[in-house]
Amino acid sequence: MSSKVYLVVAGSGSAGLITVRGAEVLRQATVVIHDALVGKDVLELSPAGAEKILSGDPSKDRAGEQREAVKMMIAKARENQRVVRLKGGDPYLYGAGGGEASELTAAGIEVEVVPGVSSFLSAPGYAGISDLAKRPLLGQRVVVTRSRDQAVALSEQLRQKGAEVLEVPVIKIVLPSNPQMLADALLELNAYDWIVFTSANGVTSFFDIFFRAFDDMRDIGGVRIAAVGPATAAKLKELHLKVDLMPDQYVASKVADALAGYESIENLKILLLRAEVATPELPEKLEKMGAIVDDIAVYQTVLETADLNGAGADLIGHGADWVTFTSASTVENFHARFNLPELMSRHPRLRLASIGPETTKAIGVLGLKPRAEAKDHTVEGLVKAVEKSR
Repeated sequence: MSSKVYLVVAGSGSAGLITVRGAEVLRQATVVIHDALVGKDVLELSPAGAEKILSGDPSKDRAGEQREAVKMMIAKARENQRVVRLKGGDPYLYGAGGGEASELTAAGIEVEVVPGVSSFLSAPGYAGISDLAKRPLLGQRVVVTRSRDQAVALSEQLRQKGAEVLEVPVIKIVLPSNPQMLADALLELNAYDWIVFTSANGVTSFFDIFFRAFDDMRDIGGVRIAAVGPATAAKLKELHLKVDLMPDQYVASKVADALAGYESIENLKILLLRAEVATPELPEKLEKMGAIVDDIAVYQTVLETADLNGAGADLIGHGADWVTFTSASTVENFHARFNLPELMSRHPRLRLASIGPETTKAIGVLGLKPRAEAKDHTVEGLVKAVEKSR
């Protein structure tokens, strides 16, 4: 086998913007050297047994990164490996890809360049949008901090608006530290007048545990259900559960006032199901209004440190335009991992976007203010807030 490297351009990093030839070459690779802009869906086109190497060292400048990548390509090609250099973005618009090809040729390595679809020129058509003016986030690097399995919805909406997305999950959802409290509450479900779910995570976690104890949804009893936010309500409706009440905003006073407006809550028993570490304002206000509240943790968010796609290293080394936060826990865990004030000092163009007041409070604890806060406390509202504040 001759020494050869395939330089494959992956466009904006999505599998939808790689050419047929690019996908064909990738499926036959034994070594894939890729940058952080390349999405997981593209890498999954390569064989499961292929060696995958993330190219990019935050301690080096871009020229240094390129030199290191070329050294790896030369070494692997001389081992008679089938080497694919997979580059996201538009490397041949900006010249880095051409420089690598020249260095490989000078080292006696045969090169085949497999062009991709330029994200700048063709992403409007790819997203079903013909007008560049409808892609207001074009050229903006936006960090998504949600858990790995929840990042997709926000990431896709940002990409449709033209943003380059860095998925840097800083939380993961696990069982509460004291699951016995929830087990006890399950045995008393018929005693409650209301169950209040404050997040989609709470719904998922509760019913995961519920169905380990019961095999019939009717065991939830005749309790009324309140959902905070449309995403929470949608998750309940997937289970064919009627949502009796949905406050407009997740602000403690509005949730409590909405319940009190529905009926007198004096002496009513309310089961509040939410994250393990949560603000005490809501149960305190409900109790002041005369309710009997059991505040039970159905999950906890813990720090996620794995940098599977290299986006965390990319953020440290090269910064971004926006970091989006969808909960107080994403703020707290992002800060624990990256030191948010220090990161903003290192990259002055970095701005913060918050999904709502509780998240903004967590940002304020660090002595910072978000540039944008969603008016509607949803993923869609967060994207709109970033658009308006760019």
